[in-house]
Amino acid sequence: MKFLSTTTLAFFLLVAVSDADVGMTSRGTKSQNKSPKAPKTTKAPVVSRKCADGSDVPPACDTADSQYCSLYGIDPGLGGQYCNIYGVDPKQGALLATVVFTSFAFEAFDSLGAFLQTCLPDLLGATLLGNENQNRQVCEDGKTEIALYSTVESSSIPVDSKPYNVVDGVAKTDIGWLIPMCKSAQCDAGVLKQVLSETFLEFFDFVDSGWRTQGWDATSTVIPTGECVYDQIGAAVRNPELYCSDDAPACSNMKLAEITIADDAPFEVAICDDNDCLTSVGAVDIVGYHATGPMLESFVMKSDNDQISQNDPFCISNDFPNFVSRNQKYVSAKNLDKAFDKTNYCTAAAARERMGRCGPCSDSNPKSTKAPKAPKAPKAPNQGSIKLLTRCYLPSVTV
Repeated sequence: MKFLSTTTLAFFLLVAVSDADVGMTSRGTKSQNKSPKAPKTTKAPVVSRKCADGSDVPPACDTADSQYCSLYGIDPGLGGQYCNIYGVDPKQGALLATVVFTSFAFEAFDSLGAFLQTCLPDLLGATLLGNENQNRQVCEDGKTEIALYSTVESSSIPVDSKPYNVVDGVAKTDIGWLIPMCKSAQCDAGVLKQVLSETFLEFFDFVDSGWRTQGWDATSTVIPTGECVYDQIGAAVRNPELYCSDDAPACSNMKLAEITIADDAPFEVAICDDNDCLTSVGAVDIVGYHATGPMLESFVMKSDNDQISQNDPFCISNDFPNFVSRNQKYVSAKNLDKAFDKTNYCTAAAARERMGRCGPCSDSNPKSTKAPKAPKAPKAPNQGSIKLLTRCYLPSVTV
């Protein structure tokens, strides 16, 4: 999603031109050869718009004075920020106003405005990093890195849709915002999730209007930690043999997730559920996201081969026209209530089952070494057919 930096603004100067008489003379006098003056036009008086408290509305906001005055009444700096953004892009100014006004609907009466002080600055900072295709960040002390995911529904998807399961006329899926946010402890998680759900379409209109035209809207949002999404789940899915290696990360609560690709037999992958990770993601299919491949950690850049192997662990990225698309009929996962047994998990036979669509590489069928592009915020998926392709990849681990 693209957001404008309020420090990058264009200012325009209005240059007044004198309407002094200009005459042309030839042989006669100036009065004899002077062209007749064009009739003067009456200039419209400059109307200074004012807010109810008597403060002037900046010219850049003169067509949106009601929103400006409302925001100015909350905080003069917020009004100024809105006006700067509105002067460059009215739609983004309107988005800021919508987020602010929406927050008041979910805050307790004794904490009105708390969202603006504790959540809004972090959210705006996150969207700027998302604009740079960065989906993780290192947070300063006292803040926690979180990831944002919304569950969305639509009643406009055909019952025979290829990407979606349509039940009783409703298609439901989940979507990652792909922006990193450092949340302060003072930011109310409940209010933040409600504001994000209510303003989902306003945010995603900047990505692809298809989300709105196809009837999608958010029903809920979760904000698990970045450690949960990328380290405890993502690292294990991107490297299914992680917990069979000598340098496996410490985890006191191992769980198994079952991944299914198309009509293939399901297979199990070990993940870490420390700090109630799975509870925090709710029904969102984080395992399926990493299995599909859109979760490149853009601030941890590795070699080309490592980027591909860790971002497409089951060799399915070529099955999709859009690398970051989600297709719940093709890749799905569920968490199992089943104990992790390293002895059974870390066998050659089990490792072969976890290869997905990968196969042994050969000189005649080499794996591409082109690094995937950094992820962008997802566009509304099309309803096109799936072209099933495979490419070789064999996990470079010893089992």
